[in-house]
Amino acid sequence: MTFWTYTIKSMMENDIESNIDYLDWEGIIFLVFYGIELNKRFYKSVYESQTEVDVVGEISSHIAVLLKQIIEEEGADFDQQAKDFVETFCLGLTYTMIDNLFRPHPLEYDVIASKVDNALHFTLNL
Repeated sequence: MTFWTYTIKSMMENDIESNIDYLDWEGIIFLVFYGIELNKRFYKSVYESQTEVDVVGEISSHIAVLLKQIIEEEGADFDQQAKDFVETFCLGLTYTMIDNLFRPHPLEYDVIASKVDNALHFTLNL
């Protein structure tokens, strides 16, 4: 594991896994987007310059932990259909985060986090 991968992993674990029993999932999503915005120079730099680091994959895998938790808390089975949803949604969400870092006028973290929360409520009928 490279230094960069370890750093991203640690940041995501602090924002996601460490808060699963303490914050609601909506709060965790806001925290993740806040952390990305707060450390945007770091994430942009790693994404642009460290080709051996799968930034999207690393972030996405941690968000998947949260989505799996949400699905199971709602009483749904984490079957193949749920796994496909989590994989696709997490990748899309992560690319949305990264894309926002490179926009000339990026959206504020809370705007994107609200969209993600709304999408999850809509999709999972929460």
